[in-house]
Amino acid sequence: MYLSQLWLNNFRNYENCHLTFEKGTTVITGNNGNGKTNLLEAIAWLAKGKSFRGAPNEALIFYGKDHAIIRAETIHKERKTTLEVKLNVSNRNQLQVNGKKIIKKKELYEKIKTTIFSPEDLILIKGSPGERRNYLDELLVDLHPKNQTIKTNFEKCLKQRNTLLKQAKGRQTKEIETTLDIWDEKLVDSGQKLIIKRNELLEKLKPEIEYCLKTFTKNQDSIDLKYKQSWNDEKTIENLNQERETDLRRGVTTIGPHRDDIEININKLLSKNHSSQGEQRSLALALRLAGHEIIKTATEQEPIVLLDDVFSELDDTRCEILVDLLPKKQAILTTTGELPHGVNPDHNYHIVEGSVETNDQ
Repeated sequence: MYLSQLWLNNFRNYENCHLTFEKGTTVITGNNGNGKTNLLEAIAWLAKGKSFRGAPNEALIFYGKDHAIIRAETIHKERKTTLEVKLNVSNRNQLQVNGKKIIKKKELYEKIKTTIFSPEDLILIKGSPGERRNYLDELLVDLHPKNQTIKTNFEKCLKQRNTLLKQAKGRQTKEIETTLDIWDEKLVDSGQKLIIKRNELLEKLKPEIEYCLKTFTKNQDSIDLKYKQSWNDEKTIENLNQERETDLRRGVTTIGPHRDDIEININKLLSKNHSSQGEQRSLALALRLAGHEIIKTATEQEPIVLLDDVFSELDDTRCEILVDLLPKKQAILTTTGELPHGVNPDHNYHIVEGSVETNDQ
């Protein structure tokens, strides 16, 4: 599968925009603030159902307009598919596949997949546990839409339990205790399913991450990844009971999959605290590359690679290694400076304040 065309209407700083793509590498150049990342954001929205920059609809819609449209054409085994989303300021977004309205975002996920690299990926290493959980959960959804249901079921149970805890206002009446017992069982059931999926995925990722990291570090670094749970698999209900008084006092559920983490150790030291920034960048790239390979192998559909000014943050050696490791089917990258050695673009676009110029020779 590859992206062949992209249309934007009132998206970010693009009033009207149309780009064509082919297989291979497309380079998008331009000064900062002109809209290069906005193009990648639009493509990724169709694959993820949200902005990879965490922006709300209001920020995605051209100033003064009430909606924006992202439309794309993909080609898979010579079959064309048109995907479209209408982003609304006040109403629900409207999704279409081949002109037919759809209700669930997962119908988009099945049609287009992306792997996004950005300078902010350091947050996967240095950031909160939630960033690393999101990394796993987004890959799970890319692997199979049913994993979204597993994640959603847990989130619904967690929301219901937290609502009950807030309403209790610290009280432990018999009625509250009985209702909490019911939601504890539901939370454990849905939570354990999510934990199992996360652990299975992490085991698949480990050899891929290790291979990529050793390539970046020329076999100098060893890596160890562990899924750190906040409850014991054998004592989940008991753990929740032990924390019930704390949960009631705080009005939130303090243990469960929503508090878990991935512990990443390099040379037996916690990478978050002990690795250099260069080592952390190599590790973040390894996480993204490994995820890409897992999705490609499992779905037989290679994601489109989107690189948002990544090379500007890397030294020459890491740039060359990344170029060698990057998938070759379709990559779209943005840059403000010179391209590293080994990047030979098949197509070029230049962006000036939301206007697109073709730079193909």
